[in-house]
Amino acid sequence: QAMHVLTAPATKHKLSLTRDAYRNVGIIRVEVPPDFIDWDTQLEFYDPPEYTDESVDTDESVFPDQVKFNSDANDVNRISYYRSYQVDSGDPLNVRGRTGLKGRGIFRRWGPNHFAVTIITRWYRPGTGNSVFVRNKPVLEVLLVQEEDELPGKDQKTKFYHLPKVPIDREDPTRTVNKNTIKYQCYNLKHASPTPSSDLQEVVRKFKSSKTPASAQKTIDNEHLFDEAFKSWNSVYRGYFDDIYNTDNAWMEVDAISVNFENPLASRPLEKGPKISEVSWQKLDSKVVMRNNESWLLKRVCQINRAYNPYAGESLL
Repeated sequence: QAMHVLTAPATKHKLSLTRDAYRNVGIIRVEVPPDFIDWDTQLEFYDPPEYTDESVDTDESVFPDQVKFNSDANDVNRISYYRSYQVDSGDPLNVRGRTGLKGRGIFRRWGPNHFAVTIITRWYRPGTGNSVFVRNKPVLEVLLVQEEDELPGKDQKTKFYHLPKVPIDREDPTRTVNKNTIKYQCYNLKHASPTPSSDLQEVVRKFKSSKTPASAQKTIDNEHLFDEAFKSWNSVYRGYFDDIYNTDNAWMEVDAISVNFENPLASRPLEKGPKISEVSWQKLDSKVVMRNNESWLLKRVCQINRAYNPYAGESLL
C-alpha cells in the first residue's frame, strides 16, 4: 500500500494538558509548564491528582505493576507506535511527557491505547456528477459519525462528529477491523465481525446453503464491494495522538488509514449502526468541527489525495 505515515510529530502535546477535561468528575489537572513536560526534566513536588473511570468495560489489571509494558504479550500489544516509554515503579509513563493527571482516565488499558481509525472519502460530485473545484483543486467528502458519547461524570449525553474508530489490542495487517467498523457503524451490516475472518469464500459457502438465495447473493456482493475498496487503502498516520483525556499513565495512539470510495459504494445509502446517532458525508470545502485533533487527520488526507485542503497552513498536532 502507499505509505504516507508520520510517526513522530515534532511538537509537544497540548490537548493532553487540557486542565478541565475531567472537570465533570471533579478532577482538575495540575498545570505543567511547557519546559517541564519531558520526564527527563526534573520537576520538584510534581504530584498530580489521580483518576480512573471504574465504569469502563475492561479486563485490565487494577494495578499497572501487574502488566508487562513495552511488549506484545498476553493478546495485548503494549508497544507504543511512537517509541519505547519509561516505567516508574510499575507505572507506565506517557511517551510524550507529563499531563498533570495520573491514573487510567477513561481508557481501557494502562500505557498506550491503540485505536484503528478509518477515514472514508469520496469526490464531491453533486447534480451533474462532475467534480467541484476550489482554488483549482477537487473537493472531497468524508464519512463521519455522531454517537451518544457519555463523558466522565456527565448526566446528559453529548454528540459530536468524529471519524469511525475502534480500540484494538492486536495488529491487523489485513485491515479487516477497519473494514468491518465501516460496514457496522455506517451501513448497519450486522454480520460484520470486529475480528479478522478468513475470506469471502467462507461467506459464499455459508450463503450457498441459505434458503434465501437472493438475499445471499446481495450479501456476497456487499462483501465483494467492500473487499475491493479496501485493497487500495493508504496509511495516513500511526503514532501518539494528542487527546484531552490522555493521562500520565494511559494515552491514545492511532493507526489511521484512508480509503476513497467510488461508485457503487460512493452512492450507496448510509444506514447508522448500533449506538450511532447519525452517519453522514461532510464536504471538505470548509473546515468541519471535529473532536480533538481529528481535523489534523483530515488535513493529511487532503494532502495525500491532492484535494482542496481547508486546513492548509495549520499545525493541529
